[in-house]
Amino acid sequence: MRRCLVATLFVVTCLAAGCSYGQAEPGLFGRPMIQERTARPIRPVTPEETAQLPNPDLPVVGEAIWTSVEGRDITMRIAVHAVRRVIGGTVLDWSVTPLHGPGLHPNDPLPASVDLGLTRPDEGYPSILLIDAARLRAYRPMTWKGSDFRCLCTSVPLVQQNLHIDHTSLLQVAFPPLPDDLTTVDVQLATVPAFWRVPVTPRGMVPLASYPTELTRGPVGTPVVASTKAFRYSPTGQHHLVMINAVYASSTFTSIAWTISAVEYGQGVEKASMPPLADAEPPSHPYNQVSAGGPQLAFGNGSVARVRLVTTKLAGHGALECLCTDLRIGASALRGMGEQMSVVTNLAPIPAGTSKVDIVLPGVTTLTDVAVTRAPDSTFRSAGPAVREASLWTYRTAQPHPGWRPQDWPTPVPMPHQLRALRATVDTIVR
Repeated sequence: MRRCLVATLFVVTCLAAGCSYGQAEPGLFGRPMIQERTARPIRPVTPEETAQLPNPDLPVVGEAIWTSVEGRDITMRIAVHAVRRVIGGTVLDWSVTPLHGPGLHPNDPLPASVDLGLTRPDEGYPSILLIDAARLRAYRPMTWKGSDFRCLCTSVPLVQQNLHIDHTSLLQVAFPPLPDDLTTVDVQLATVPAFWRVPVTPRGMVPLASYPTELTRGPVGTPVVASTKAFRYSPTGQHHLVMINAVYASSTFTSIAWTISAVEYGQGVEKASMPPLADAEPPSHPYNQVSAGGPQLAFGNGSVARVRLVTTKLAGHGALECLCTDLRIGASALRGMGEQMSVVTNLAPIPAGTSKVDIVLPGVTTLTDVAVTRAPDSTFRSAGPAVREASLWTYRTAQPHPGWRPQDWPTPVPMPHQLRALRATVDTIVR
């Protein structure tokens, strides 16, 4: 009776005083008592936050960091996701993710003047190629017959106007059909080093993600493995210096990633048609001499490797084009002191096992013993193809496609009847 009275008084006292128990504290009856907590309301996820949620199923077989050259200094991640066979052609899935810009925060829109540097001046298709190195073939985006070179692709100019910090936009380009026995291709976007051995998946299939990739993660610092001293660029009289960021070597190409920096105010590189920025020995009919074809590779036997050249059947006139960055995209860049422009020059493959090279910048200097990095093998970043049904989309001239979100993967592929109405252009690598 006394025990019951003590227990009763204890309970009444706790009720009056507001006693509480830990979550695992034993109660009077030998089982844990759970403390009641006021439930917190769940905050709904905003559309902006939903748009940047990563998709663990989105494969990323290659990626590179690039900084815009229109004076905005927007750092972006360019990624390649898949090369897929479709009825009547091939599609390349790629993306752009803005990461950082002066005065910008997550979800902020980029200035409308931002330029990805991939729209070919005076032409409507992007400067992106699929390279079959074994056959020395370069596949260009498919374009509408009788048009001003408009391609069956996501509109790069439209996407540029709708980019946001930390938001990934998926884009797509349609290319001609690839040979049946071709299992990998090199993907070349004109502003970043080439992507090596990107898997070509069979019709109705997509590559699987080998591991989750966060496309909005911060970029690592850009290395400088060699640099010139300041030199006077004779066409403009402005002083620049050139920094080599990396030399990537593979069995099918060599990519030199380099940066042009202005050390004083001047005219920039809008008309940079001479070495060391442009090719010192251009072809007799160059497609565009204002290109980053200047760097050469020197070997111990006295031979020199220069920028690769490819035919331009679509443009006609028998012109040859360098596989490098078009310097005209930086028309407003390098006019102010400290402004920089990141560019790429692609050359033929160097001997396997080469660990260092000499880079010749005609008329300026030779940078000796520059370290060589093996190009990442894109096949290692794919877990193999899997069957995935994809819906279809239709190109409309009056309503260009604005791209997709990561959550939309696998993205739709073009309507087969539209592919039949396109012009296929396959060019030849001649050097």
